[in-house]
Amino acid sequence: MKTAQVSLLSIVLGFCLGPAPVLAQSGANALGCFTKAEMAAERLVREGLRLREGALGCDGPPWEKGTKPLWQDIDSKFAQRFQAQTRTRAKAFQREFADDAENHLTQWDGRMVMYFRHYPLSDDYCDSIKELLQEVQKKGWSVVDSRAGKDRIPVEMDYRSCNR
Repeated sequence: MKTAQVSLLSIVLGFCLGPAPVLAQSGANALGCFTKAEMAAERLVREGLRLREGALGCDGPPWEKGTKPLWQDIDSKFAQRFQAQTRTRAKAFQREFADDAENHLTQWDGRMVMYFRHYPLSDDYCDSIKELLQEVQKKGWSVVDSRAGKDRIPVEMDYRSCNR
């Protein structure tokens, strides 16, 4: 029974985390791709999710890194910037998936949250999340922007860029 559950979970995770199809045009104004600004917004949204979920996961037992208050401070300082990126991303989805933008966005959000929320935690990972949160507190938004810019490949695997 347990082997069947593990197999089923592996299949579900494979669908959720595997490479996604390229954007398909569905609206009259669809480009079939994301602009440079929209790709950057997607990377920033993912970086924010990684920070948030890492901070929340590493805060409690068994890691006890004290990361939740660090995230809450960063979230309060940069909430408007994260919201602006989220709006940019939502507008891209509305353009590309005019027939069902909300459903597409909900699916992608769920996929990303699930990935970061269930990322395997370790002492080293939690230490790195804490260090990153502290660096963002000291140096500001540029750290988030820089980290997001380095993580291009997963976004480019999920979305076709208009700037190729």
